[in-house]
Amino acid sequence: MDYKLNKTDKYHKENLNTLGWELTICNSLYSDKSAIRKILIENESFGRLLYRHLKRFFSVDKVKKVLEIGGGYGYLMRDFLEMNSFLLPTMLDISPYLIKKQQEILKNFNVTFIEKDFLLVDDTMLAGYDLVIMNENLGDFPTIVDLKREIFNIPIDAIADPLIKKIRNLFEKYSLPLPEKDIFNFNLGAIEATEKLCRNSIPYIYIGEHSCEAQSPPQLSRFINILSAGNPEKISLMGHDEYTIKFSYLENIGKSFGYKVIRGVFGDFIPFRWNKKIEYILVTKGKYNDEDEMIYHFIEDLYKYEFLILIKLIK
Repeated sequence: MDYKLNKTDKYHKENLNTLGWELTICNSLYSDKSAIRKILIENESFGRLLYRHLKRFFSVDKVKKVLEIGGGYGYLMRDFLEMNSFLLPTMLDISPYLIKKQQEILKNFNVTFIEKDFLLVDDTMLAGYDLVIMNENLGDFPTIVDLKREIFNIPIDAIADPLIKKIRNLFEKYSLPLPEKDIFNFNLGAIEATEKLCRNSIPYIYIGEHSCEAQSPPQLSRFINILSAGNPEKISLMGHDEYTIKFSYLENIGKSFGYKVIRGVFGDFIPFRWNKKIEYILVTKGKYNDEDEMIYHFIEDLYKYEFLILIKLIK
C-alpha cells in the first residue's frame, strides 16, 4: 500500500542546532521584556502560567517526581522548579543539542538528564513518576501520511503489512472514529506515546500541541479564521516536517485507561488583555509592523494549540 512514514528523529539527533527559527509559545513568553508578555493579563512566563493552571485540577504542589519529554531549552522546567523547589525532575530528549541547552538552563537545580527516544524507552523507566509533561513536541513524533481509507475494508487477518495492521488494531482497541476523508494522516507516534504513559498508570499527564481540530473561539471568530481540518496537517520547518495532532484520538485513549480527561486550548490559561490596540492588530492581522504581526500570530496560536490533562482515577 502506498503511504509515507514521516520521522524527525534523524534531524533532531544529527542536525538540530537551534530553536531560534521555531518560536514556540513557551519560548515566546520566556523573556519578561517580550512584547508578547506585555499583552497578557498576567505578565508571566509559560511555565508559571501552566503550573497555576494545573493547580486548578490536581495538587501539583505535592508532586515530587516529574518527567518532561522533549523539554526544548528547559524553560518550562525551570519555571516549575522556581514554583516548587521540592520537584525531582528528569529531562528526556532525543536531541543532544537540546540536552546540552537544558543542562545550561537548569544547572542550579538537581535534575537528571536522559538522551533517548521516548518511544524506545523501556516501560520500567516510567515507574514512580507522578507527572509527565509533553509540551509542543508531539508533532515531531512519527506520522503515517497518505493512508487510504480502504484499509478499513480489509479483514485484519488478511493484512500483510505490519504497520497497517498495527493502525487497524489501534482503531479497534480504542474505538477511534474512522477518518472522513479517503486519504488521511495518522499520528502514530503521538498515539503510541500517550498509550505508553496511560498503560503505566502515570497519575498526572499533561500534553500540549498544535491541533488539527482547533476552531476559532466565538468571541474572536470575526478576527481569527481557524478552520478545523480534522486531519493532521503538515507543517514544514527547517530540515523537517511536523504534523498537527488529532486530540480526540488521544482523548479516547486516556478514557480507555480510566483517566479523567480535561481538554482545552492554550488561551484558557494564557489570557490576554483586550484593548483598542489588540483590536486594531486583530482587524489588520498585524500587517503593518513586525511586532503587530508577531502578536497576531501569537493570539491565533493560543486557539490553534490544544492541551489535555489526564488524571488517573482511583478505583
